[in-house]
Amino acid sequence: MFDPKKPYYDLPLLPPKQALESIELYKALVPASEALATLSATAEHLPNQAALYQSVILLEAKASSEIEQVLTTDGKLFGSELPEKAIDPMTKEVLRYSEAIRHGLKARRPLCTTIMEEICSIIRDKPVKVRKVPGTALERAGQIIYTPPDREKLLRDLLDNLFIWMNNKDQIHPIIKAAIAHYQFESIHPFTDGNGRTGRIMVVLYLVEQKLLNAPVLFLSGEILIDRNTYYSLLQSTHESNDFFPYLIWFVKLIHRASLQSTIRANKVRIAMQNVKNKIRELDAHMYSQDLVNILFRGPIIFANHLVDHGVTGSVSTAHTYLKKLEAAGLLIRSNELYNRKIGYINWNLLDALKGEIDLL
Repeated sequence: MFDPKKPYYDLPLLPPKQALESIELYKALVPASEALATLSATAEHLPNQAALYQSVILLEAKASSEIEQVLTTDGKLFGSELPEKAIDPMTKEVLRYSEAIRHGLKARRPLCTTIMEEICSIIRDKPVKVRKVPGTALERAGQIIYTPPDREKLLRDLLDNLFIWMNNKDQIHPIIKAAIAHYQFESIHPFTDGNGRTGRIMVVLYLVEQKLLNAPVLFLSGEILIDRNTYYSLLQSTHESNDFFPYLIWFVKLIHRASLQSTIRANKVRIAMQNVKNKIRELDAHMYSQDLVNILFRGPIIFANHLVDHGVTGSVSTAHTYLKKLEAAGLLIRSNELYNRKIGYINWNLLDALKGEIDLL
């Protein structure tokens, strides 16, 4: 009998005993799968996918951290290039989230407990291993709503079961697997903190690993943030009933919504890039390069060193000349504030493509 105040030692192993077939789930899965494929294809046709996913990773980091009550502003977030250069602890934490996604992408191996420990370590900025100490409980409004299992060996055994099942070749659609895997990871709750953010990164990495996405361009946490009360409620009801279907159908629809919104975003970024490319060519054919356009769209705030670091110019002084020329042409706006004592230029074309998601102007 499930008791939210007692460790959930009876958390069922995977695969679920429940048959994962229903007309309602199928009706949700088909459009979600199609929308995810469309998003992946749309992003792939960008001149440089980094133009989209650099900003999306930070948006994802911001929203995912906001779910955990870690808040920052867009100026602080996009004006900081590395966590150690951020101007306040919460901005550092959000930037570490984006760093954790990149780390997971570079791992190039099947997802496993070790990768999750590494990702959580980056998020929390200290070495993190699976919990050894009991006493972890989840609360909402001062009430204990869930107590995950404890004992390190049990947690590691549950995680091994999870990742073996995730990486097995079977007939279960990867979107369904991603949804169940997220539920299971959050139920195991292997770390003392950072489980939610690590678990959401895991979903996106899994979809990339399964080739349903070719880059982390799915903005999942933003959709969860909109409907987080339902999210928490469904996790809880699944604990109580072991009936996956209400949660599964909701999660698959979440993937659908996130894919549609992410595709709209990708198309807006693509159009903005093409417009800026054409205008730079008209302005100064000598200054124009695809690398310059890519740098201008790596994020909404550009610094002179970005152009030097990526080989667009050979010196900071030439980089400043380029940026001033682009400002004079109305392609960039010089920021009124300094970022770590550096002058930043705002790419308003990218901001316009991400209208309603980033607030700098």
